[in-house]
Amino acid sequence: MILVLVVAVLALAVAAAAGGESLARLHVRAVRLLVLAAAVQVGTAVLAPHSVSIRAIGLLLAATLVALFLWGNWHLPGIPLVAIGLLLNGVVVCLNQAMPVSVDAAARAGLDRADLRLADDPLHEESGPDTRLSALGDTIPVVLPWRPQVVSPGDVLVASGTGLLLAVGQLRPRRRRPVRAWSAQRAERPSVLVSESTTRGSYS
Repeated sequence: MILVLVVAVLALAVAAAAGGESLARLHVRAVRLLVLAAAVQVGTAVLAPHSVSIRAIGLLLAATLVALFLWGNWHLPGIPLVAIGLLLNGVVVCLNQAMPVSVDAAARAGLDRADLRLADDPLHEESGPDTRLSALGDTIPVVLPWRPQVVSPGDVLVASGTGLLLAVGQLRPRRRRPVRAWSAQRAERPSVLVSESTTRGSYS
């Protein structure tokens, strides 16, 4: 959840730093809700990393803020994918009281059990035979040179939705104000009157 929020905020920040034109064309609303949700998640993880109750409250608050953001931007491309991805993550977390992590998938990404630090994170646990909907947990290895990860299908949908949102924002053309016909005619009218007066003067 933290990684997903941070990536989404960074992506929107990059778009805004590029001039904010893509976000302006898409009319993205309430981006501050995402920033606040990420701050809540990072803050609770740093200040109370071993407190299940505080981390759970922070997760619930962040989920509420993200839900408000999604509701206000539902008309935008990619937002439904983000919502489905977060819903899948929420379902598997609620059923297991934590996000299940596949140790085998982590190993394929280049992470060992010690790297996962599951004992220090109350919101993640090792996936096992008793895990419910384990396929929706962190089961997808992502081999990155600087920081390998293991993510969930929900995380993939969130990343896809965010990418689609930004891609459409870059491709959508700017809105141009249409030139009204009456204004063009009004601009041409003086020249027509001058031409008529000149013509009439030549016969007098």
